[in-house]
Amino acid sequence: MKRILAGPRAIEEALQADPQRIVVIYGSDERLRSLDKLTRPHRISCEVRSTAELDLLARGLKHQGVVAVTGEYPYAEFDQVLAQLPPQPLIVALDQISDPHNFGAIVRSAVAFGAHAVLTLKDRAAPVTPVVVRASAGATERARIVRVTNLARTLTTLRERGLLTVGLDASAEVTLEHMPDAESGRVLVIGSEGDGLRRLTREHCDVLVRIAMPGGFESLNASVAASIALYECARARTNGSAASSPGVR
Repeated sequence: MKRILAGPRAIEEALQADPQRIVVIYGSDERLRSLDKLTRPHRISCEVRSTAELDLLARGLKHQGVVAVTGEYPYAEFDQVLAQLPPQPLIVALDQISDPHNFGAIVRSAVAFGAHAVLTLKDRAAPVTPVVVRASAGATERARIVRVTNLARTLTTLRERGLLTVGLDASAEVTLEHMPDAESGRVLVIGSEGDGLRRLTREHCDVLVRIAMPGGFESLNASVAASIALYECARARTNGSAASSPGVR
């Protein structure tokens, strides 16, 4: 099944990540010329289209003068991701994130802060759609996104590999900056927009943490909370690596 990428940022990310995914690019003459350095080496078909034609192809998405047709989204396989994990990895696990804008924004933050994979559910969760790609600013094309059937079982597997599972929960006693060290890596678990983490998911987390909010606001949007937590996880990982490096005091 073909899918649509809309907007220059998403298409540039796709071209840099895996140009073979792209079947054809439609756009204004100006936009196609701006992509020429990325498309020419791979002999990707580029065709000039009017704004009206692009509007129809984009199906309501903001395209800014360029649309690409690609193959199905290449989800990663969990076993392959597991086999290729680097030392001290950072993984994001999503528990029923159904809003495509939140999903896309979380993927964007995950890529920005160096997460090695994003896990989401096959059911009751948003798949990668053109809206998700757009919301991620094209980061979906660089991310390793895995769809799993049973999140609790997946978290068990990761814990057996030594990864610390950290669940975001507004009612947790431990604050994010005081989460335990994780020499073998972390899994950051983020709950759904309305209900947060499910009971079984919470039970499979090693620790639950909350984001301290001196302003007294009760909760944050799932993607905003994920971005803050990802920054803290990335910072802790960097500081931990530096502290264990020779010559660092």
